[in-house]
Amino acid sequence: MSQTPRAGLLQDWTANRGRPGIQVVLALFRTAQLARGAGGAVRKLASAPVLLLYRIVALRLFGIDIPVSTQVGPGLAIHHGMGLVVNRATRIGDSVTLRHSTTLGARRADDDCPVLGSGVDVGPNSVLLGPIEIGAHARIGAGSVLLRDVPPAATAAGNPARVLHTPGDTPC
Repeated sequence: MSQTPRAGLLQDWTANRGRPGIQVVLALFRTAQLARGAGGAVRKLASAPVLLLYRIVALRLFGIDIPVSTQVGPGLAIHHGMGLVVNRATRIGDSVTLRHSTTLGARRADDDCPVLGSGVDVGPNSVLLGPIEIGAHARIGAGSVLLRDVPPAATAAGNPARVLHTPGDTPC
């Protein structure tokens, strides 16, 4: 998972081709991360206006709530972001896809949040809560409520979600 906002900017832009509003939201997100990480006068002068602009555009116009302190790998794709809520302690890997009305958050303490591996695809209206790990390239079905770990490349769905398919399963 890359920690540098600059590395993610171009990959986010490419992953959201055809969704100019989301591209702007993610560009502001990465810029706000850069401003927060800058030292001295740059941080004092640039951080507040950029953060304010990001919050207005992301939250008020698009309904996307991803705090700037959230660790997000490059290539984040957001499909119809309305209602997307991410806790600040959640960690999101590279090339992850999130869809509308998805919540990634804490269950009890504010820091017991999900960790999404690279290439994870989260369906719409999904809720992922607690200190769970979603393995690389896993798929989460629409409307799922996920409270347990999901192995890499597995498919999980339901309420409560359960693993429906893992690599190596024989088809019926």
